[in-house]
Amino acid sequence: MRNTEIHRRSVVDICEQMLRREIITGELEIGELLPPERLLAEQMRVSRLTLRSALTRLAASGLLSVRQGSGYRVQDYLVHGGPDLLDEVVELANTSPSRVRIIADLLAMRRQVARVVLERLSNPAERGDVDEVLLSIERFADAVERGAPVEEIARADLSIISAMVQATESPVYALCINPIIRVVMDLDSLRDIIYRQPEESLAGYRILQYWLQAPDPKFIGTFMLELVRRDEASVRLLARPDPIL
Repeated sequence: MRNTEIHRRSVVDICEQMLRREIITGELEIGELLPPERLLAEQMRVSRLTLRSALTRLAASGLLSVRQGSGYRVQDYLVHGGPDLLDEVVELANTSPSRVRIIADLLAMRRQVARVVLERLSNPAERGDVDEVLLSIERFADAVERGAPVEEIARADLSIISAMVQATESPVYALCINPIIRVVMDLDSLRDIIYRQPEESLAGYRILQYWLQAPDPKFIGTFMLELVRRDEASVRLLARPDPIL
């Protein structure tokens, strides 16, 4: 029974992913009515129960609309979708320029959330405990000083960002930045570029470490300018035919 349920869920995942990609790539056009469930299930060689589970997920993600008696219709994911689609939007960007542009936009969005996080942390009366942030910076420093692999350094960096967001005590900030961070970290080429000189990141975190103990909102602009500089340098390297790491 357990194995059957695991297998059924995996088939649902595959079915959902196939349809999701067809919608995001435009193979299934906005406003297009999907074939009846029975026919579509036959075409995809799955059961109607499996197909229905996949369609329900896609509707919940804003990719499909459903009306009783009319079936499922493709929606504009740019209007109705959410951050959970970022992974595939980046992955399916079919040209190098569009991929770089999307990644640049992701980094820009990351900076905007970073700004509001810093603004919250600059007010001791509004923020929570920052001890975990300080400890995470020390763990990041240890990884850098040991010459740890890029993957470990990236995870250590992610733990700092997560601790900062948790210190704001704002679920809104967490829900906004988590999918962006995940996509950035999952892109090997971008991750390798971002952490090509982890000592620079560590120097910035050391400054942040001192700032958190005596925060001054006037310095947030300085932090943001440094983030812009680094992000723009990363995008330039990513745009090269053969990035030099």
